[in-house]
Amino acid sequence: MDFLFIYLIKSSLSLAILYISYELFFRKEAYFNFSRYFLLFTLLVVIILPFIPYNATQIVSVASIQLGEVIIRSGIPSFTLNEVVISAKDPSNNVVDFNSPYAILFIIYIAGVLFKSLQFIFRLWQIRRLVNKSETIESEGLTFVLTQKGSPTFSFLKWIFIDQQLFEKKDEIEGIISHEKIHSRQGHTFDLIIAELLTIIQWFNPLAYLLKKTIKENHEYITDHEVIENYQSMNAYQLLLVHHSSSIKSNVLTHNFSYSLLKRRLHMMKKSKHPLRFALGMLFIATTMVVIFFACSSPDKKQVDPTGEVSKDSEATFEVVEVMPEYPGGMEALIEYLGSNIKYPDQAKQEGIEGKVFVNFIVEKDGSIGETKVIRGIGGGCDEEAVRVVSQMPDWIPGTQRGQSVRVSYNLPISFKLSDQEKDTIYNVVEVMPAFPGGNEALFSYLSKNIKYPENAKKEGINGRVFINFIIEKSGKVGEVKLLRGIGGGCDEEAMRVVSEMPNWKPGLQDGQPVRVSYNIPIKFALN
Repeated sequence: MDFLFIYLIKSSLSLAILYISYELFFRKEAYFNFSRYFLLFTLLVVIILPFIPYNATQIVSVASIQLGEVIIRSGIPSFTLNEVVISAKDPSNNVVDFNSPYAILFIIYIAGVLFKSLQFIFRLWQIRRLVNKSETIESEGLTFVLTQKGSPTFSFLKWIFIDQQLFEKKDEIEGIISHEKIHSRQGHTFDLIIAELLTIIQWFNPLAYLLKKTIKENHEYITDHEVIENYQSMNAYQLLLVHHSSSIKSNVLTHNFSYSLLKRRLHMMKKSKHPLRFALGMLFIATTMVVIFFACSSPDKKQVDPTGEVSKDSEATFEVVEVMPEYPGGMEALIEYLGSNIKYPDQAKQEGIEGKVFVNFIVEKDGSIGETKVIRGIGGGCDEEAVRVVSQMPDWIPGTQRGQSVRVSYNLPISFKLSDQEKDTIYNVVEVMPAFPGGNEALFSYLSKNIKYPENAKKEGINGRVFINFIIEKSGKVGEVKLLRGIGGGCDEEAMRVVSEMPNWKPGLQDGQPVRVSYNIPIKFALN
């Protein structure tokens, strides 16, 4: 999922840089064939380049070592020994939380891609359907599709769609037919299909749609100049375009005559070339491509060749070597050490915290443990406890590469799990009941000073008792405040507000351990 978002960001940045460059230097120039290939190049760069990694000199391996998961339970510690997993990813990246913002964005993105894909398929089906229901005539390797009811003239692949009545006057519209032949023979449809694929991938990006529109416009400029050079005079062709252009909306995958483009097309027919501006544009583009290459690349970690030489003084950290480090007594002894020494933090117990802590550590050349750090934690003291015990492990037998001792990196997942009883039990009566700071008198004083009689209740003459239930958590915090019975007029909300804002209590105790305790409190609203 992370790769997808990174890809889209890199792709969008590449598109922005190249499209702005085109607008600055080439959009208004008469280098139409060059523009076509530059725009195609832009499409390919935007789609493909973010996939290409840039190799840096940091040395790691193609896989990382994930040790068997250690499970730390509250009460009597227990543990399980899993198989050693060889993974190309950090283990912390393998967990997908479908309630996270990233997952929601991913779902929205995929929905957009599916919608745009179906829209693309539907347009292709419309074209195919039009071909099937219309009369066709083969000529010069192309197929003329004779449409009805004043349909616009356009081309798609080898098909040229033209109104049947207009086709019967083809001698009068030779320039238009020549125009569409050029579209077909030069394969302009393929450019538009690639552009359409980009709008599917980047359906959220306005620049993707602008690029597709620009490609279509440039196709028109190319064909206009081809017609003028080979088939018809400029003045006659311009008059023909004005007379036969149609504002009818057509399929976005096709080329058609449109008034919206006509003014720009007539202007570009008279446009001359400016070599100096073109040369400056090429220099700028060359610089831009270097920027894009480094922007889209990320320092990739170099893979370790197990048969390669290792320098004696090398400080490179390996993740896979010929002879892996070994804990004294083997993997079972390691798991036993961790399970026996890691204690479930009291803070985590009181706050109901459980989950996985991922710890990374280095087995140094001499077998000692160095650079211990948490990759992903859960808080409540669990992270610190995991790091403490891992960093105090006895020396390992070091790993070797080509006969030389080397540093090796390990990832270790440690699960902290509460027992069902500690996690779920809510008491009504315990050995030592929770206490408000200062006692009951301080509690009543707090409530009477902070609860305000709602103006709405005063106006409507509402009085009576509001019953509130709340939980004193193991940490002493007030939680799960809810209304049992109310009287309305804003009194219920006011009572819940003040109760939920109470300071921390001294937690209740059962068998000497903090536990969750439920309280009901009646609050009386009385008018004078």
